[in-house]
Amino acid sequence: MSLEEERLDLALKASNEGIWDWDLIQGEIYYSNRLLGFLGYGRFGAPNIFEEAEEYVHPDDLPDFKRKLDRMLHRGGKMFADEARIRTNEGGWKWFRVRGLPVREEDGSLSRLVGSLIDISKRRFAEDALAEERKMIDLVLDRVPINVYFKDRESRFKRANKATARRMGAGTVANLVNKTDHDFFEQEHADVSRAREMEIMATGVGQEDVMEHEIWGDGHDSWSLVTKKVWVGLNGEVLGTFGLTHDVTELIETERNLERIADKLKSVNQEISEERHLLRLVIDNMPVFVYFKDLESKFVLVNQRMAQLVGAGSPEAVHGKHDRDFFGEELVVGSARDELEIMKTGQPLVQKLEKIDWKDEHVSWSLSSKYPWYLPDGTLRGTFGISSDVTKLVETKQQLERIARVLGRQNDALEEQLELAREIQQAALPSKVPSIEDAKSGSRADFHHRYQPASQLAGDFFEVIPLGEGRAGFLVCDVMGHGVRSALIVSMLRGLIEKQRDQLGDQPGAFLTGLNDGLAHLLERTSQLIFATAIYGYVDLEKGEVRVSSAGHPDPIVMRGGVASILKLEDVAQGPGLGMVPGFEYPELSVPLDSLEGIWAYTDGVFEVLGADGGEFGQERMCAALQGGETGEEAVDRVVLAAMEFSAEDAFEDDLCVFGVDFTGRA
Repeated sequence: MSLEEERLDLALKASNEGIWDWDLIQGEIYYSNRLLGFLGYGRFGAPNIFEEAEEYVHPDDLPDFKRKLDRMLHRGGKMFADEARIRTNEGGWKWFRVRGLPVREEDGSLSRLVGSLIDISKRRFAEDALAEERKMIDLVLDRVPINVYFKDRESRFKRANKATARRMGAGTVANLVNKTDHDFFEQEHADVSRAREMEIMATGVGQEDVMEHEIWGDGHDSWSLVTKKVWVGLNGEVLGTFGLTHDVTELIETERNLERIADKLKSVNQEISEERHLLRLVIDNMPVFVYFKDLESKFVLVNQRMAQLVGAGSPEAVHGKHDRDFFGEELVVGSARDELEIMKTGQPLVQKLEKIDWKDEHVSWSLSSKYPWYLPDGTLRGTFGISSDVTKLVETKQQLERIARVLGRQNDALEEQLELAREIQQAALPSKVPSIEDAKSGSRADFHHRYQPASQLAGDFFEVIPLGEGRAGFLVCDVMGHGVRSALIVSMLRGLIEKQRDQLGDQPGAFLTGLNDGLAHLLERTSQLIFATAIYGYVDLEKGEVRVSSAGHPDPIVMRGGVASILKLEDVAQGPGLGMVPGFEYPELSVPLDSLEGIWAYTDGVFEVLGADGGEFGQERMCAALQGGETGEEAVDRVVLAAMEFSAEDAFEDDLCVFGVDFTGRA
């Protein structure tokens, strides 16, 4: 075994990957022992999962798998890369990451596909578990009877749970977004709500559990306990308000009914004492707690539900007892104070949310109203009250508030870190690239680019390396994937570029060889396949040439005589992606500048844009857009605009990078 083969074998063992080799001419496929172990087969009997994809690839993953394989087999694809579930010999499904590179004959025909396969089931199952956990949180928020919503500075709804959308009559959350209270409530109520939210945003002081009487646009009314707070962004700016609303209309209506009943009971007492038995029947069967107390706050009469609440055998067993016989000191003192005030002023206490601390130290909550109790002759007898148990409601609200605080802190921290990383990454890109000139030949090269990341942290980037008068190098790179992992690889590559730019900047093949060896060394201890594609070009105006080398990157486009065409690098100046094969020496191609008007390098985020029919934008359409007018920045803009108009989504799902060099002034 050669040194290079030994290194490759060790690298594959370290990465825990299996190898496959599909001979398209002989119709045979080879699997390494590790790959056979993944699939559960011995040396013989393993199927060709590519030819028999319908049988061995999961139905949900099959369309994407076949589309990518078809692009490799019939449309000149440079690499096969997919993640799919594959049936093992035991009959179960496992997640695998599959990668493959084409091997072509001298005439360009495809003869073999060679690649690797690794079991990623643990990672995918972990991702599925995380998605399920997020779904569970959404399910909780959308099923609790609490209305949760966020409004912007104009009091327009921006986010809400389903309960809020239903209560407002919008049907869905999407229909609620950008609406205001004026779209649902009566004008005066909506104005008051808007004024209160403006005050909260101005002062930063919110409200908690405020009872609000709501008048709707169709004339009906409702009651709610409303908590509103200021909504502050990551940088401390006021974004609007957020609120928690609980509809207590049913409780209020019950309370109103009870008040009417209480009034009726007082009237009945004034007319005839014999009807007390009827009164007792009524209050004992009410779905609330009813109690009467004398001037010393001792119970005179309670209903059956109240007796059950305090653990007494019957309502009679509560007669003559005091709050201190059942409740903790905090409630005893508070109730005595309230009842003395009611008897002194004659004013009732309506809809008070009370914390009930019991002698056994457990806690509950109630919504209570208390009134003065007068005899038929007007003599003050004591107080009477009506309470409803709202413990579950309050505990649910508290739990949701805790969840909201925890999620808010976690989200704020993550967003802050990602934003910082994005700013650092963006700052590393050149905002304007200077031109180069050669006084001797009178020629000039102008650099133009368009860069648009698809997420906060991108995997695409470009560099221009000045190398003296009339000379410069340029690099366009696409790191596999997105997010933090890709951003780390970008940082590694930038460090390697800085290390060798002065020594190897005028040697494209050697430059990529150095990047490949350095990245492979940095990644040799990782268990996952990570790589980057790149193209490096060196412009020498004095010698009148451009030298180019590619590491698995899409072929560049050149302009000659006003006609744009793809510069086929293939084996002449093409090698594997960076970090895949340590020790690989990249070849390079020299292109004379005579009659060359421009050269463009780009990432796959441009030509892989999908149209309405599912087809790709493609490199031929890029050529057509480039030769449709003037060169320079306008040409780059034409390519980006043409791809955007072709896209079925009117957006780029992947990172976008287009880099062009225009040549002028040469005979």
